[in-house]
Amino acid sequence: MTGPAGALLRSGSEDAPLGPAPPGPRLPCGAGRGGLTLPPAAARPRVFARNRDDPGAMWKAAQAVLGTAGILLLLRRSMSTSALLSQKAATLTVTPTIGLADELLDIKGEGLGPRARVTLRASAVSYRGRLFHSLAHYEADGRGGLDLARDPALGGDFTGVEPMGLLWSLTPVGSEDPCFNQMPRGVMKSPLKEEVTVHHAPRQPAVSLGPALASAQVQRWFSSPELRRARLQAGRLRGVFLRPPGDGPFPGLIDMFGDGGLNESRASLLACRGFATLALPFFGYEDLPPIMKDLNLDYFEEAAKYVQSHPKVKGPNIGVIGSGKGAELAFSMASFLPNIAAVVSINGCISNTTTALTCGRFILPGLPFNLDKISAMGSGVYDVKEALEDPLDPAYRESRIPLEKANAHFLVIVGEDDRHWKSSVYADIAVKHLTEHGKTNFTLLSYPNAGHRIDPPYSPFFSVSLDPVLGVPVLGGGQLKAHAVAQIESWKKILEFLHLHLG
Repeated sequence: MTGPAGALLRSGSEDAPLGPAPPGPRLPCGAGRGGLTLPPAAARPRVFARNRDDPGAMWKAAQAVLGTAGILLLLRRSMSTSALLSQKAATLTVTPTIGLADELLDIKGEGLGPRARVTLRASAVSYRGRLFHSLAHYEADGRGGLDLARDPALGGDFTGVEPMGLLWSLTPVGSEDPCFNQMPRGVMKSPLKEEVTVHHAPRQPAVSLGPALASAQVQRWFSSPELRRARLQAGRLRGVFLRPPGDGPFPGLIDMFGDGGLNESRASLLACRGFATLALPFFGYEDLPPIMKDLNLDYFEEAAKYVQSHPKVKGPNIGVIGSGKGAELAFSMASFLPNIAAVVSINGCISNTTTALTCGRFILPGLPFNLDKISAMGSGVYDVKEALEDPLDPAYRESRIPLEKANAHFLVIVGEDDRHWKSSVYADIAVKHLTEHGKTNFTLLSYPNAGHRIDPPYSPFFSVSLDPVLGVPVLGGGQLKAHAVAQIESWKKILEFLHLHLG
C-alpha cells in the first residue's frame, strides 16, 4: 500500500509483540521496563531473531515455543493483513495528459489484481455540450497490470489490441442527435477534455458499472499556444490563417470542407505539424452567402495568392486539401490555377457538383442530384448515395473537371463504404482519366468499410451527418473500426505526401 510521495505503508513492525503478555508478578517500578508486568523468566517467550539463511526458521521456532492454536491463528491473520495492506492501490495513467488531438496516448493500469477482469470507460463532452462515452473489457496480467498497447480488449465497443480504441469508439450517449459530432469549429481557446476510468468488470452485461477504482483526465488540443492565428477580413476573402511559430518559411496550404462555415480543426493540426494553413470557408460564414450558391474560382485564386505571397510561406508552390465539396474545389484549383503543387482529395467527386463554378472564360455546370433517387430510412435519415447523377453521362460532360491540365501531385483518399456519394467510382474514373493522358502524378488510397467523413486520427465515428444542401440527416456510411483505421493511416500518408511535395 502506498502513501504520499510513493512511501510504502506497513501494517505493523516486524518486532511488535505477537500477543498480550501472560500474567505474572508485577516488578517494582524501574525493575522492569518502566514498571511493565512481565512473566517469570521461565515462562517468558524468547525473542526470535530473523534468520536470513532460513526464512522459515522464525516460524518453526514460534510453533515450538508458542504452540497455541489461538496465538498461531492471530499470527497468521496479522501476516495476511500485512500482505493485503502492502498491495498497491489501483492506479490508472494516461500520458501525455496534455497533447495534440492526433497524438498517441499511453494508457496503463496497475494494482488491479492478478488476472482481474476490469472495464475501462472513456467519457467526453463535445464542444456543443453533448456527452460521449465508450468502454472495453480487459483482463489484467499476473501482476495486476494492464497496458492497452499490449493487452487485447475482450469485448465492449471493440476487441483486440487497440491502444486508442477508447477514443475512436466514442459515441453519443442515449438519444443524442447523431448528426452532431464533437469536432470543434474554433479550436484555440479550449481543448477536448476526456476522462478514462477503470472499474471491476460486471458479471452480467446488463449490470451497470460500479464505482471507479481509478481515473485519469486528459486534454486533447487541436492547436498549440505557439501558433500564430490571423483572421482574414480584408476584401472579400474570409477565413483564418494559422502558421507555426518561428521565422519560416513554411510550406503553404489551403484547407476546405464542404459542409459550410469555418472549420479550423484540421488546419490547426496541420499548422502544428509545420504547415502554414489557411482554413477557407466559402459559404455559411460571416458575410459569405448563407447557403452554397454558384461559385467563382476568383475567390479561391485570391486565397491562393494570399498564401503564396505571405512572407512566412515558402512559395510560390502551395498545396490544397479538401473533403467532399472541398475536394472537388481542390481539383478545380489545380486544373485552372498556377503553382498548385499538391492536392489531397478526401472522398471528392471528379465533376463540379450542385452549383456552377465560373473559371475565367469557362463555366462548369453543377452535376445535379436526382431527388427521386433519395431513399428515406425508417429512422428519419436519408440515403443519398444513388442521387448524384453519373459523371460519365454525356449529358453532363461539361461538369467534368479537366484534371489532365493539372501539374499537381494528387493524393486521392476514398472510403469504399461512403454513402454520401460514390467516392470509389469517382476515384477510379479520375485515375483512369489521368492514366489515359499519360499522367503518373497520383496516389490512390482506398479503405474498405470506411465512410464519407475521414477526419484526423482518433476522431469519433459518425455514420450520419447533416447535408448542407438538402438540409436533412444523411447516411455517411462506414464501420466503426475500419473507419478508425482509415483515419489513422490516411493522416500519416497525408503528412508524408505534403512534406514530400511541398518541402
